Amino acid sequence: MIRVINKGNKLYSIIYNYCPRCQSEKFWPKNNPYKNILVNNGGDLGSCKNCNFKYEIEPGFWYGAMYVSYGLTVFIAILVWLLTYIFNKDMHVFVQISIISFSIITLFPVVYFL
Repeated sequence: MIRVINKGNKLYSIIYNYCPRCQSEKFWPKNNPYKNILVNNGGDLGSCKNCNFKYEIEPGFWYGAMYVSYGLTVFIAILVWLLTYIFNKDMHVFVQISIISFSIITLFPVVYFL
């Protein structure tokens, strides 16, 4: 697999699911967000087995996570609406709302994982 972002960068840890400090141990048990959140949610992630870095949330994390989650959800809603509007301009508004709602609910684990 070709890696565009080199090891040692924080973005590398986010994209490839590694410890933010040593970048050798997985942060989530699996790379699939649906399996981590919906199927086998262990709750507390604990700490890194390699460097003993304790995974704990900083005080301002929830504010940042709230804004990022809102932005991603609005982006998904607008993108789905544009696609439904481009392919079928005569679609009823309630059908569009239900398609957008279904898309947001389906992609929730991906937004949560990010």
